[in-house]
Amino acid sequence: MKKILLVLLSAFLGGNLFSQGINFEHGTWAEAKAKAKAENKVIFVDVYTDWCGPCMRMAASVFKDVTVGELMNSSFISMKIDAEKGEGIAFAKEYEVKAFPTLLFIDGDGKIVYKAVGGKNSEEFIDLAKNANDPTKQLTNLKEKYDAGRRDDATVLSYISALKEAGNNYADVISNYLNELESDKWNSKVVYEIISRYLDDYKNPAFTYFTKNKSQFEKYASSADIDLAIFTVYKMNFVKRVNSEGPEVADELKEASKIVNPSLRNHITTYFDVVLGGMDAYSKKEYRDQVDSHVANYATAWEINNYIDFMLYQKKPVDIPDELKMAEKWCLKGIELENTVEWRVKYINILIKQGRRDEALTLTKEELPKAQVEIETSTNKSNALATCAGAFVYGEISEFPIAAQKAEEWIKEALKTDDSFKNNGVLMSALSACGKFKEAEIVASKLEKMAKNDMEKNYVKSLFDYLEQIQAKQE
Repeated sequence: MKKILLVLLSAFLGGNLFSQGINFEHGTWAEAKAKAKAENKVIFVDVYTDWCGPCMRMAASVFKDVTVGELMNSSFISMKIDAEKGEGIAFAKEYEVKAFPTLLFIDGDGKIVYKAVGGKNSEEFIDLAKNANDPTKQLTNLKEKYDAGRRDDATVLSYISALKEAGNNYADVISNYLNELESDKWNSKVVYEIISRYLDDYKNPAFTYFTKNKSQFEKYASSADIDLAIFTVYKMNFVKRVNSEGPEVADELKEASKIVNPSLRNHITTYFDVVLGGMDAYSKKEYRDQVDSHVANYATAWEINNYIDFMLYQKKPVDIPDELKMAEKWCLKGIELENTVEWRVKYINILIKQGRRDEALTLTKEELPKAQVEIETSTNKSNALATCAGAFVYGEISEFPIAAQKAEEWIKEALKTDDSFKNNGVLMSALSACGKFKEAEIVASKLEKMAKNDMEKNYVKSLFDYLEQIQAKQE
Protein backbone atom coordinates (compact mmCIF):
# COMPACT_ATOMS: atom_id res chain seq x y z
CA MET A 1 0.00 0.00 0.00
CA LYS A 2 2.82 2.40 0.82
CA LYS A 3 4.30 1.79 -2.62
CA ILE A 4 0.96 2.46 -4.28
CA LEU A 5 0.79 5.74 -2.41
CA LEU A 6 4.27 6.62 -3.58
CA VAL A 7 3.37 5.95 -7.21
CA LEU A 8 0.15 7.94 -6.97
CA LEU A 9 1.85 10.84 -5.25
CA SER A 10 4.71 11.05 -7.75
CA ALA A 11 2.70 13.32 -10.03
CA PHE A 12 2.38 15.85 -7.23
CA LEU A 13 5.81 15.73 -5.60
CA GLY A 14 8.21 18.61 -5.95
CA GLY A 15 6.88 22.11 -5.39
CA ASN A 16 8.87 25.28 -4.86
CA LEU A 17 6.64 28.26 -4.21
CA PHE A 18 9.14 31.06 -4.03
CA SER A 19 7.58 34.25 -5.28
CA GLN A 20 10.75 34.93 -7.28
CA GLY A 21 9.71 32.36 -9.91
CA ILE A 22 8.38 33.17 -13.37
CA ASN A 23 6.00 36.12 -13.52
CA PHE A 24 3.33 35.00 -16.01
CA GLU A 25 1.22 37.50 -17.93
CA HIS A 26 -2.53 37.42 -17.31
CA GLY A 27 -3.75 39.25 -20.42
CA THR A 28 -4.71 38.00 -23.86
CA TRP A 29 -2.45 36.39 -26.43
CA ALA A 30 -2.71 39.51 -28.60
CA GLU A 31 -1.55 41.66 -25.68
CA ALA A 32 1.41 39.36 -25.05
CA LYS A 33 2.52 39.63 -28.68
CA ALA A 34 2.23 43.40 -28.59
CA LYS A 35 4.33 43.56 -25.42
CA ALA A 36 6.93 41.24 -26.91
CA LYS A 37 7.26 43.46 -29.97
CA ALA A 38 7.51 46.61 -27.89
CA GLU A 39 10.23 45.13 -25.65
CA ASN A 40 11.92 43.12 -28.42
CA LYS A 41 11.57 39.89 -26.46
CA VAL A 42 10.54 36.33 -27.20
CA ILE A 43 7.35 35.00 -25.60
CA PHE A 44 7.54 31.79 -23.60
CA VAL A 45 4.25 29.89 -23.59
CA ASP A 46 3.57 26.93 -21.32
CA VAL A 47 0.77 25.01 -23.04
CA TYR A 48 -0.74 22.71 -20.43
CA THR A 49 -3.88 20.89 -19.31
CA ASP A 50 -5.21 20.51 -15.78
CA TRP A 51 -4.85 16.69 -15.90
CA CYS A 52 -1.21 16.60 -17.09
CA GLY A 53 1.16 15.28 -14.38
CA PRO A 54 4.40 16.71 -15.85
CA CYS A 55 2.61 20.05 -16.30
CA MET A 56 1.71 20.10 -12.61
CA ARG A 57 5.25 19.20 -11.57
CA MET A 58 6.76 21.99 -13.66
CA ALA A 59 4.23 24.50 -12.35
CA ALA A 60 4.96 23.50 -8.76
CA SER A 61 8.75 23.43 -9.00
CA VAL A 62 10.50 24.61 -12.16
CA PHE A 63 8.40 27.71 -12.76
CA LYS A 64 8.88 28.76 -9.12
CA ASP A 65 12.62 28.22 -9.08
CA VAL A 66 14.52 31.39 -8.16
CA THR A 67 17.17 30.93 -10.85
CA VAL A 68 14.59 30.11 -13.51
CA GLY A 69 12.59 33.17 -12.54
CA GLU A 70 15.59 35.49 -12.77
CA LEU A 71 16.35 34.33 -16.32
CA MET A 72 12.79 34.27 -17.61
CA ASN A 73 11.64 37.56 -16.07
CA SER A 74 14.61 39.46 -17.48
CA SER A 75 14.66 37.94 -20.96
CA PHE A 76 11.15 36.76 -21.89
CA ILE A 77 7.46 37.56 -21.79
CA SER A 78 5.83 34.50 -20.22
CA MET A 79 2.31 33.09 -20.52
CA LYS A 80 0.43 29.97 -19.43
CA ILE A 81 -2.29 28.71 -21.77
CA ASP A 82 -4.70 25.88 -20.98
CA ALA A 83 -5.11 23.99 -24.26
CA GLU A 84 -8.64 22.90 -23.37
CA LYS A 85 -10.15 26.18 -22.21
CA GLY A 86 -10.95 29.62 -23.64
CA GLU A 87 -8.64 30.96 -26.32
CA GLY A 88 -6.30 28.07 -25.54
CA ILE A 89 -8.39 25.74 -27.71
CA ALA A 90 -7.79 27.82 -30.84
CA PHE A 91 -4.19 28.49 -29.81
CA ALA A 92 -3.41 24.78 -29.48
CA LYS A 93 -4.94 24.12 -32.89
CA GLU A 94 -3.03 26.97 -34.55
CA TYR A 95 0.31 25.84 -33.15
CA GLU A 96 -0.43 22.12 -33.62
CA VAL A 97 0.00 21.22 -29.97
CA LYS A 98 -0.44 17.46 -29.59
CA ALA A 99 1.34 16.63 -26.32
CA PHE A 100 1.67 18.23 -22.90
CA PRO A 101 3.39 20.17 -21.71
CA THR A 102 4.40 21.85 -24.95
CA LEU A 103 6.88 24.65 -24.28
CA LEU A 104 6.79 27.26 -27.03
CA PHE A 105 9.03 30.25 -27.64
CA ILE A 106 7.33 32.64 -30.06
CA ASP A 107 8.33 36.04 -31.44
CA GLY A 108 6.15 39.14 -31.51
CA ASP A 109 4.83 38.20 -34.95
CA GLY A 110 3.52 34.89 -33.66
CA LYS A 111 6.26 32.81 -35.27
CA ILE A 112 7.74 29.86 -33.35
CA VAL A 113 11.48 30.27 -32.83
CA TYR A 114 11.95 27.28 -30.51
CA LYS A 115 9.85 24.45 -29.17
CA ALA A 116 10.12 21.58 -26.70
CA VAL A 117 7.76 18.82 -25.70
CA GLY A 118 7.61 17.10 -22.32
CA GLY A 119 8.45 17.92 -18.72
CA LYS A 120 11.83 19.39 -17.75
CA ASN A 121 13.68 19.94 -14.51
CA SER A 122 15.11 23.36 -13.68
CA GLU A 123 18.52 22.79 -15.26
CA GLU A 124 17.01 21.39 -18.45
CA PHE A 125 14.56 24.25 -18.69
CA ILE A 126 17.28 26.87 -18.24
CA ASP A 127 19.30 25.28 -21.05
CA LEU A 128 16.15 25.23 -23.16
CA ALA A 129 15.44 28.91 -22.56
CA LYS A 130 19.02 29.90 -23.35
CA ASN A 131 18.84 28.01 -26.65
CA ALA A 132 15.53 29.68 -27.44
CA ASN A 133 17.12 33.11 -26.99
CA ASP A 134 20.20 32.24 -29.06
CA PRO A 135 19.65 33.00 -32.79
CA THR A 136 22.20 30.31 -33.73
CA LYS A 137 20.10 27.68 -31.88
CA GLN A 138 16.61 28.83 -32.83
CA LEU A 139 14.71 26.28 -34.89
CA THR A 140 13.38 28.76 -37.44
CA ASN A 141 16.84 30.17 -38.19
CA LEU A 142 18.38 26.71 -38.41
CA LYS A 143 15.65 25.56 -40.78
CA GLU A 144 16.25 28.55 -43.02
CA LYS A 145 19.98 27.80 -43.13
CA TYR A 146 19.38 24.11 -43.79
CA ASP A 147 16.81 24.76 -46.52
CA ALA A 148 19.25 27.21 -48.11
CA GLY A 149 21.80 24.42 -48.46
CA ARG A 150 23.95 24.83 -45.34
CA ARG A 151 25.31 21.37 -44.50
CA ASP A 152 28.30 22.12 -42.29
CA ASP A 153 28.66 19.90 -39.23
CA ALA A 154 27.69 22.56 -36.67
CA THR A 155 24.51 23.55 -38.52
CA VAL A 156 23.41 19.96 -39.08
CA LEU A 157 24.00 18.95 -35.45
CA SER A 158 22.22 22.04 -34.08
CA TYR A 159 19.29 21.52 -36.46
CA ILE A 160 18.89 17.85 -35.50
CA SER A 161 19.04 18.79 -31.80
CA ALA A 162 16.39 21.50 -32.21
CA LEU A 163 14.09 19.20 -34.19
CA LYS A 164 14.39 16.47 -31.57
CA GLU A 165 13.66 18.91 -28.73
CA ALA A 166 10.58 20.12 -30.58
CA GLY A 167 9.30 16.59 -31.05
CA ASN A 168 9.61 16.94 -34.83
CA ASN A 169 10.84 14.30 -37.25
CA TYR A 170 14.58 14.54 -37.82
CA ALA A 171 15.22 11.14 -39.43
CA ASP A 172 15.38 12.60 -42.94
CA VAL A 173 18.00 15.16 -41.90
CA ILE A 174 20.17 12.40 -40.44
CA SER A 175 19.69 10.12 -43.44
CA ASN A 176 20.47 12.88 -45.91
CA TYR A 177 23.62 13.88 -44.04
CA LEU A 178 24.95 10.34 -43.69
CA ASN A 179 23.98 9.31 -47.22
CA GLU A 180 25.73 12.33 -48.71
CA LEU A 181 28.84 11.76 -46.60
CA GLU A 182 31.77 10.04 -48.25
CA SER A 183 32.34 6.62 -46.69
CA ASP A 184 35.91 7.53 -45.75
CA LYS A 185 34.44 10.15 -43.39
CA TRP A 186 32.13 7.76 -41.56
CA ASN A 187 34.63 7.47 -38.73
CA SER A 188 34.37 11.18 -37.85
CA LYS A 189 33.38 12.64 -34.50
CA VAL A 190 30.20 14.10 -36.00
CA VAL A 191 29.07 10.64 -37.12
CA TYR A 192 29.73 9.33 -33.61
CA GLU A 193 27.68 12.16 -32.07
CA ILE A 194 24.78 11.61 -34.48
CA ILE A 195 24.69 7.86 -33.85
CA SER A 196 25.16 8.09 -30.08
CA ARG A 197 22.63 10.89 -29.53
CA TYR A 198 20.02 10.80 -32.29
CA LEU A 199 20.00 7.80 -34.63
CA ASP A 200 17.30 5.14 -34.32
CA ASP A 201 17.67 3.62 -37.79
CA TYR A 202 19.76 0.48 -37.43
CA LYS A 203 19.50 -0.10 -41.21
CA ASN A 204 21.52 2.99 -42.06
CA PRO A 205 24.82 1.97 -43.74
CA ALA A 206 26.76 4.34 -41.49
CA PHE A 207 25.42 2.50 -38.43
CA THR A 208 26.48 -0.85 -39.89
CA TYR A 209 29.93 0.61 -40.43
CA PHE A 210 29.89 1.97 -36.87
CA THR A 211 29.09 -1.42 -35.32
CA LYS A 212 31.70 -3.26 -37.38
CA ASN A 213 34.47 -0.71 -36.82
CA LYS A 214 34.16 0.16 -33.14
CA SER A 215 37.88 0.60 -32.66
CA GLN A 216 37.99 3.52 -35.09
CA PHE A 217 35.64 5.49 -32.82
CA GLU A 218 37.49 4.82 -29.57
CA LYS A 219 39.40 8.08 -30.03
CA TYR A 220 36.08 9.84 -29.31
CA ALA A 221 34.67 7.61 -26.56
CA SER A 222 35.37 4.52 -24.48
CA SER A 223 34.51 1.05 -25.72
CA ALA A 224 31.74 0.86 -23.10
CA ASP A 225 30.22 4.16 -24.27
CA ILE A 226 30.29 2.96 -27.87
CA ASP A 227 28.52 -0.25 -26.87
CA LEU A 228 25.93 1.85 -25.05
CA ALA A 229 25.43 3.95 -28.20
CA ILE A 230 24.87 0.80 -30.27
CA PHE A 231 22.45 -0.59 -27.69
CA THR A 232 20.54 2.71 -27.64
CA VAL A 233 19.97 2.67 -31.41
CA TYR A 234 18.27 -0.73 -31.20
CA LYS A 235 16.39 0.32 -28.07
CA MET A 236 15.07 3.54 -29.65
CA ASN A 237 13.92 1.67 -32.75
CA PHE A 238 12.12 -0.87 -30.58
CA VAL A 239 10.42 1.75 -28.39
CA LYS A 240 9.30 3.72 -31.45
CA ARG A 241 7.76 0.73 -33.22
CA VAL A 242 6.62 -1.86 -30.68
CA ASN A 243 3.27 -0.27 -29.78
CA SER A 244 2.15 0.11 -33.39
CA GLU A 245 3.70 -3.02 -34.90
CA GLY A 246 3.59 -5.45 -32.01
CA PRO A 247 6.13 -7.81 -30.40
CA GLU A 248 7.29 -9.09 -33.79
CA VAL A 249 9.52 -6.02 -33.93
CA ALA A 250 11.71 -7.63 -31.27
CA ASP A 251 12.32 -10.69 -33.46
CA GLU A 252 13.38 -8.48 -36.35
CA LEU A 253 15.77 -6.48 -34.17
CA LYS A 254 17.20 -9.60 -32.54
CA GLU A 255 18.05 -10.93 -35.98
CA ALA A 256 19.54 -7.59 -37.05
CA SER A 257 21.67 -7.37 -33.90
CA LYS A 258 23.66 -10.45 -34.90
CA ILE A 259 26.23 -8.07 -36.39
CA VAL A 260 27.33 -6.92 -32.91
CA ASN A 261 29.52 -8.84 -30.49
CA PRO A 262 27.82 -11.69 -28.56
CA SER A 263 27.98 -9.99 -25.17
CA LEU A 264 26.33 -6.80 -26.40
CA ARG A 265 23.76 -8.76 -28.40
CA ASN A 266 22.77 -10.58 -25.22
CA HIS A 267 22.04 -7.24 -23.53
CA ILE A 268 19.98 -6.11 -26.51
CA THR A 269 17.86 -9.27 -26.56
CA THR A 270 17.49 -9.17 -22.76
CA TYR A 271 16.01 -5.69 -22.94
CA PHE A 272 13.39 -6.83 -25.47
CA ASP A 273 12.57 -9.99 -23.49
CA VAL A 274 12.11 -8.13 -20.21
CA VAL A 275 9.96 -5.38 -21.72
CA LEU A 276 7.74 -7.88 -23.52
CA GLY A 277 7.80 -10.44 -20.73
CA GLY A 278 6.43 -8.09 -18.08
CA MET A 279 5.62 -9.85 -14.83
CA ASP A 280 6.52 -13.25 -16.26
CA ALA A 281 10.06 -12.05 -16.87
CA TYR A 282 10.67 -11.65 -13.16
CA SER A 283 9.20 -15.07 -12.41
CA LYS A 284 12.17 -16.69 -14.12
CA LYS A 285 15.60 -16.58 -12.53
CA GLU A 286 17.35 -16.54 -15.92
CA TYR A 287 15.55 -13.30 -16.78
CA ARG A 288 16.53 -11.72 -13.48
CA ASP A 289 20.14 -12.71 -14.08
CA GLN A 290 20.02 -11.14 -17.55
CA VAL A 291 18.54 -7.94 -16.16
CA ASP A 292 21.25 -7.97 -13.50
CA SER A 293 23.90 -7.93 -16.22
CA HIS A 294 21.98 -5.26 -18.13
CA VAL A 295 21.77 -3.02 -15.05
CA ALA A 296 25.50 -3.31 -14.48
CA ASN A 297 26.36 -2.13 -17.99
CA TYR A 298 23.60 -0.30 -19.84
CA ALA A 299 20.55 0.68 -17.80
CA THR A 300 19.78 4.29 -16.90
CA ALA A 301 18.84 5.27 -13.35
CA TRP A 302 15.23 5.64 -14.47
CA GLU A 303 15.20 2.10 -15.88
CA ILE A 304 16.85 0.66 -12.77
CA ASN A 305 14.22 2.32 -10.58
CA ASN A 306 11.49 0.75 -12.70
CA TYR A 307 13.13 -2.68 -12.54
CA ILE A 308 13.31 -2.51 -8.74
CA ASP A 309 9.76 -1.26 -8.28
CA PHE A 310 8.30 -3.72 -10.78
CA MET A 311 10.04 -6.70 -9.23
CA LEU A 312 9.36 -5.83 -5.58
CA TYR A 313 6.02 -4.05 -5.61
CA GLN A 314 3.97 -4.83 -8.72
CA LYS A 315 4.12 -8.64 -8.56
CA LYS A 316 4.22 -11.38 -5.97
CA PRO A 317 7.90 -12.26 -5.49
CA VAL A 318 8.79 -15.86 -6.29
CA ASP A 319 12.09 -16.00 -4.44
CA ILE A 320 11.98 -13.15 -1.95
CA PRO A 321 15.52 -13.35 -0.47
CA ASP A 322 17.08 -13.70 -3.92
CA GLU A 323 15.06 -10.84 -5.37
CA LEU A 324 15.77 -8.55 -2.44
CA LYS A 325 19.52 -9.13 -2.71
CA MET A 326 19.34 -8.35 -6.40
CA ALA A 327 17.25 -5.24 -5.73
CA GLU A 328 19.85 -4.11 -3.18
CA LYS A 329 22.60 -4.51 -5.77
CA TRP A 330 20.62 -2.61 -8.39
CA CYS A 331 19.86 0.16 -5.92
CA LEU A 332 23.56 0.67 -5.25
CA LYS A 333 24.02 1.06 -9.01
CA GLY A 334 21.22 3.63 -9.03
CA ILE A 335 22.95 5.56 -6.25
CA GLU A 336 26.15 5.45 -8.28
CA LEU A 337 24.31 7.07 -11.20
CA GLU A 338 22.12 9.48 -9.21
CA ASN A 339 23.17 10.02 -5.60
CA THR A 340 19.92 11.59 -4.39
CA VAL A 341 17.96 11.35 -1.15
CA GLU A 342 15.27 9.33 -2.95
CA TRP A 343 17.76 6.68 -4.05
CA ARG A 344 19.46 6.49 -0.66
CA VAL A 345 16.11 6.07 1.11
CA LYS A 346 15.11 3.41 -1.42
CA TYR A 347 18.21 1.49 -0.35
CA ILE A 348 17.18 1.79 3.31
CA ASN A 349 13.70 0.49 2.45
CA ILE A 350 15.23 -2.57 0.78
CA LEU A 351 17.37 -3.26 3.86
CA ILE A 352 14.25 -3.15 6.04
CA LYS A 353 12.50 -5.57 3.69
CA GLN A 354 15.44 -7.93 4.22
CA GLY A 355 15.04 -7.72 7.99
CA ARG A 356 18.26 -5.72 8.44
CA ARG A 357 16.55 -3.13 10.63
CA ASP A 358 19.53 -2.20 12.80
CA GLU A 359 21.63 -1.42 9.74
CA ALA A 360 18.72 0.47 8.19
CA LEU A 361 18.16 2.52 11.36
CA THR A 362 21.85 3.47 11.48
CA LEU A 363 21.69 4.66 7.86
CA THR A 364 18.46 6.55 8.56
CA LYS A 365 20.13 8.45 11.40
CA GLU A 366 22.99 9.31 9.02
CA GLU A 367 20.67 10.26 6.18
CA LEU A 368 18.41 12.68 8.06
CA PRO A 369 21.09 15.37 8.60
CA LYS A 370 22.26 14.93 4.98
CA ALA A 371 18.73 15.61 3.80
CA GLN A 372 18.54 18.67 6.06
CA VAL A 373 21.69 20.05 4.44
CA GLU A 374 20.18 19.49 0.99
CA ILE A 375 17.10 21.41 2.09
CA GLU A 376 19.06 24.34 3.53
CA THR A 377 21.35 24.66 0.51
CA SER A 378 18.64 24.27 -2.14
CA THR A 379 17.46 27.21 -4.21
CA ASN A 380 14.08 25.43 -4.19
CA LYS A 381 13.63 25.10 -0.44
CA SER A 382 9.89 24.41 -0.53
CA ASN A 383 10.42 21.77 -3.20
CA ALA A 384 13.32 20.24 -1.25
CA LEU A 385 11.23 20.09 1.92
CA ALA A 386 8.42 18.28 0.10
CA THR A 387 10.80 15.92 -1.69
CA CYS A 388 12.61 14.89 1.49
CA ALA A 389 9.37 14.57 3.44
CA GLY A 390 7.91 12.33 0.74
CA ALA A 391 11.02 10.16 0.64
CA PHE A 392 11.01 9.57 4.40
CA VAL A 393 7.28 8.96 4.82
CA TYR A 394 6.62 6.53 1.96
CA GLY A 395 8.03 3.06 2.22
CA GLU A 396 9.26 0.95 5.09
CA ILE A 397 11.47 3.73 6.47
CA SER A 398 8.39 5.47 7.93
CA GLU A 399 8.22 2.63 10.48
CA PHE A 400 11.08 4.41 12.24
CA PRO A 401 9.56 7.21 14.39
CA ILE A 402 12.52 9.53 13.73
CA ALA A 403 11.84 9.34 9.98
CA ALA A 404 8.08 9.87 10.21
CA GLN A 405 8.45 12.72 12.72
CA LYS A 406 11.03 14.50 10.59
CA ALA A 407 8.86 14.08 7.52
CA GLU A 408 5.96 15.68 9.40
CA GLU A 409 8.19 18.59 10.44
CA TRP A 410 9.47 19.15 6.90
CA ILE A 411 6.10 18.98 5.17
CA LYS A 412 4.49 21.35 7.66
CA GLU A 413 7.26 23.82 6.88
CA ALA A 414 6.61 23.41 3.15
CA LEU A 415 2.88 23.94 3.66
CA LYS A 416 3.51 27.43 5.05
CA THR A 417 4.20 28.61 1.51
CA ASP A 418 2.58 25.84 -0.52
CA ASP A 419 -0.82 24.62 0.67
CA SER A 420 -1.10 22.35 -2.35
CA PHE A 421 -2.85 19.04 -2.90
CA LYS A 422 0.38 17.06 -3.12
CA ASN A 423 1.84 18.57 0.06
CA ASN A 424 -1.33 17.87 2.00
CA GLY A 425 -1.10 14.28 0.78
CA VAL A 426 2.38 13.97 2.22
CA LEU A 427 1.19 15.53 5.50
CA MET A 428 -1.70 13.10 5.79
CA SER A 429 0.64 10.14 5.33
CA ALA A 430 3.19 11.57 7.78
CA LEU A 431 0.51 12.07 10.42
CA SER A 432 -0.69 8.50 9.90
CA ALA A 433 2.84 7.14 10.25
CA CYS A 434 3.16 9.09 13.51
CA GLY A 435 -0.09 7.62 14.82
CA LYS A 436 -1.95 10.95 14.70
CA PHE A 437 -5.05 9.48 13.11
CA LYS A 438 -7.59 12.19 13.98
CA GLU A 439 -5.36 14.86 12.47
CA ALA A 440 -4.78 12.63 9.44
CA GLU A 441 -8.54 12.22 8.93
CA ILE A 442 -8.98 16.00 8.94
CA VAL A 443 -6.31 16.41 6.26
CA ALA A 444 -7.79 13.53 4.23
CA SER A 445 -11.19 15.27 4.28
CA LYS A 446 -9.50 18.47 3.10
CA LEU A 447 -7.87 16.54 0.26
CA GLU A 448 -11.24 15.11 -0.74
CA LYS A 449 -12.51 18.66 -1.28
CA MET A 450 -9.33 19.71 -3.12
CA ALA A 451 -9.36 16.81 -5.62
CA LYS A 452 -10.04 18.12 -9.13
CA ASN A 453 -9.63 15.11 -11.42
CA ASP A 454 -9.88 11.32 -11.41
CA MET A 455 -6.20 10.84 -10.62
CA GLU A 456 -6.46 13.02 -7.52
CA LYS A 457 -9.75 11.42 -6.47
CA ASN A 458 -8.25 7.93 -6.77
CA TYR A 459 -5.28 9.09 -4.74
CA VAL A 460 -7.55 10.36 -1.96
CA LYS A 461 -9.41 7.04 -1.94
CA SER A 462 -6.10 5.20 -1.54
CA LEU A 463 -5.23 7.49 1.37
CA PHE A 464 -8.45 6.62 3.20
CA ASP A 465 -7.80 2.91 2.58
CA TYR A 466 -4.25 3.32 3.86
CA LEU A 467 -5.47 5.15 6.96
CA GLU A 468 -7.94 2.35 7.74
CA GLN A 469 -5.20 -0.27 7.41
CA ILE A 470 -2.83 1.63 9.67
CA GLN A 471 -5.53 2.13 12.31
CA ALA A 472 -6.44 -1.57 12.16
CA LYS A 473 -2.83 -2.53 12.86
CA GLN A 474 -2.76 -0.22 15.88
CA GLU A 475 -5.89 -1.73 17.42
